[in-house]
Amino acid sequence: MKAAAHFAASTCHAACGQTGAMAKRAAKAMAILKSLTEPSRTLESVDVIADALMNRNEHRRALPYCQQAVALTRRDPAAVRGRLWRTGRGLARLGFSAEAAVVLREAIDLIRGSDSDLLLAYALLDLGNAILRSHPDDASSAFREAADIFVAKDHSNQAATAWLNLGVLASRANRLEEALAWYEKVREARERDPKATTTQRGNLHNNIANVYRRQRDFARARAEADRALDILTPNGGEFLAHALGTQGDICRDAGEKEAALAWFGRARAVMEALPNANREKLAEKLSNEADALDALDRAAEADALRARAAALLQTEAPPTPRAAPKPVKRKSNGTVLVTLDGIGLPAEVYAQCDLHTLERRLERRLDETDTGELDGHEHGPENVQLFLYGPNARALFDAIRPVLTDYPLCRGADIELRQGRKVERFPLSAA
Repeated sequence: MKAAAHFAASTCHAACGQTGAMAKRAAKAMAILKSLTEPSRTLESVDVIADALMNRNEHRRALPYCQQAVALTRRDPAAVRGRLWRTGRGLARLGFSAEAAVVLREAIDLIRGSDSDLLLAYALLDLGNAILRSHPDDASSAFREAADIFVAKDHSNQAATAWLNLGVLASRANRLEEALAWYEKVREARERDPKATTTQRGNLHNNIANVYRRQRDFARARAEADRALDILTPNGGEFLAHALGTQGDICRDAGEKEAALAWFGRARAVMEALPNANREKLAEKLSNEADALDALDRAAEADALRARAAALLQTEAPPTPRAAPKPVKRKSNGTVLVTLDGIGLPAEVYAQCDLHTLERRLERRLDETDTGELDGHEHGPENVQLFLYGPNARALFDAIRPVLTDYPLCRGADIELRQGRKVERFPLSAA
């Protein structure tokens, strides 16, 4: 609550133009958050912190608070829909596109039919970005619907973002003239909008450069790419990394192998330095640099970068509480308590394993077997306890036992089964 209060005060200082006081309040809030092990169970404070962290682009730190807000409102469709959208956006920005798409589709289903047209448009925009590579036709439909809503609501800046993404899709499908037409539409909207940011203007030049590159008009591609760098370099960040990568793409396609490697290396370095780097985009930067190394017969270095890219893409996203858990078909009078050792396992286990991954695997197993549901966890001074419920405690435990025995964090765990008045306790190793 104290962290939430500091963030709320920081927002007030920002509204009053008091940047010094704003920064001090935010710093105090961040210091408190770093000392906490998990979000609170108070919805108001969780929401304030989640919004503040998302606004600061602290997506990795924000995600547990976004997820806790979903968990606290998951039985109320009206309350949970916006919080699901926020969670999906956080997952997407961290590069967990498949997981983000699932959450965002659920949010969109709940938002449709309500009076929240703008929220629907933002959710569609985020969904389109999440599925842009995997399902381009669906992404195009999402961007077009979002753009129509933004235009109807006189939000031209957001509509331009949707049009920009339609240009990206057209470019990737080799419909290059169509892509340039979309980008020209974006340019006109940006020029009329006094609130258009340097990032938005620089990103537009970068996208146009990519079209000219694909047309093999390298002179015009370099001119646009140089303009993008001039605009984006002062602020740094992810879009600067993309602009550096575009320079690498141009050099590669023009046959300039050494120059391409240098640009790709700079793009990867900028991306790696971001505190909340999108894992999919960082993996792409690593792969581009690896390809450039291969072109110069430096296979060992290329293999090392590809291994890093593969490791990034294997990282599992933290589980998101379901907005509307499936009702158990029979009476849920069975309980399974799993108590994990929080201090006695080897240090490398705690370094390599985490509770989010375990809960995600348990939820997948429960979805497969339909034996019950996971209802969260509680931290104690020396242990963590997981709570699971279902019609039959023994059947529920038998279903999740392979997950528990396979995950190192569960070594030394104690199990308690409750069925009505009957209670059975035993160590996981004896199960």
